[in-house]
Amino acid sequence: MSRQPFISADLRPDMAVQSDPAQPTLTGRATTAQLADAARALLSEEERQQVERGQQDKHEQLMATVPQPNPNVQGTTLEGETVLLDLSTGRYYTLNRVGTAIWERCTGNQSLQDIHMTLCTRFEASPERIADDLVALVTHLGHEGLLTLERR
Repeated sequence: MSRQPFISADLRPDMAVQSDPAQPTLTGRATTAQLADAARALLSEEERQQVERGQQDKHEQLMATVPQPNPNVQGTTLEGETVLLDLSTGRYYTLNRVGTAIWERCTGNQSLQDIHMTLCTRFEASPERIADDLVALVTHLGHEGLLTLERR
């Protein structure tokens, strides 16, 4: 008895699929952007709007969270840079001046949205860029166990 693949042949990434002649052929070497474009092309306008609303809702929920430092983390700032030491693991981390500005506001009293607004007044960059950098750093610090994110 031969085993059937878990994924049907038309969904396997190493096989070309062409359901619409107007759509490009995707292979196992397609980039993430090409796959995303192909997926968007298959969605109706209503489905695309639903996906965008879901992404916006997730973003709003994330920006409403409140970052709080782990009590086992000690930090010191010198000349605009901060060194964080995780006492539970012995690992240390260095933050540049933007990371320091973010860390200093992660006190458990401000949401990411509040921190974002403060950073927008302090740094000359687009609000989108500041939000991206803020979320990236807070996410990384959270994964390292240096911060926790709590919903309000």
